[in-house]
Amino acid sequence: MRKLIAVALLGFITACTSTTEQPSKSRPGFTAVRSADSALAAYSRVSKRMEPLSEQICRSIHANKPRTFCDFQVKVINDPKLPPNAFQTIGKDGRPIIAFNINILRSFNNDDELAFVFAHEAGHQIAQHIEKSQANALAGAVLGGILVAVAGGDAQVGVDIGGSVGGRSYSKKFELQADTIAAHITDRSGYNAKRGAKVYERVGGSSALLATHPPSSERVARVSSTLKQIDAAKAQGRRAPIAW
Repeated sequence: MRKLIAVALLGFITACTSTTEQPSKSRPGFTAVRSADSALAAYSRVSKRMEPLSEQICRSIHANKPRTFCDFQVKVINDPKLPPNAFQTIGKDGRPIIAFNINILRSFNNDDELAFVFAHEAGHQIAQHIEKSQANALAGAVLGGILVAVAGGDAQVGVDIGGSVGGRSYSKKFELQADTIAAHITDRSGYNAKRGAKVYERVGGSSALLATHPPSSERVARVSSTLKQIDAAKAQGRRAPIAW
């Protein structure tokens, strides 16, 4: 029975989708709608507005962090062979990186979509999702090792299984938090967040347990509800605080 439980758990984990903030496989629905030159021009135009604003907002929230924490490096991976993707990660120098590859830039219908995705990736850094994912993985590894050892199994197998679950357990939550932050940043930038979030209507999303991304409908709904809060604050003559 113990072996059967371990095999079942291992099979379950193997079937799970990775949720790290590193480059992922292509998401369905991203197809080229513009030339590479047009895409790069849009990227240059939008990033000039989005990068300083994202850094300003990040620093206002993390005033106690080193300056490098909000010093975004924005990059384009100009390799047409790569599937469409954008991601946020941390460079060797400790600075956050927001990267787009050329094929996802070619897939955006307008500047609002590009701005929203930029703000979404900045949102991952602002919400410290990489740090939290690493902490979740560590906690899961410890718990997994204890549970499997108590059952009489190999503790290292438990650590490996627990780490996989821990690192993925809040993926959907993190994505929705980044969407919330993105709605605020995009709105403050002057781009249209509601129009930008339409990018999700062209792609999938899974409601399966431990799936990397929430259903597209859930993400659009989160952005819409956040924008209502922003508009309500504006109607009262104030600015809605960025909370996620």
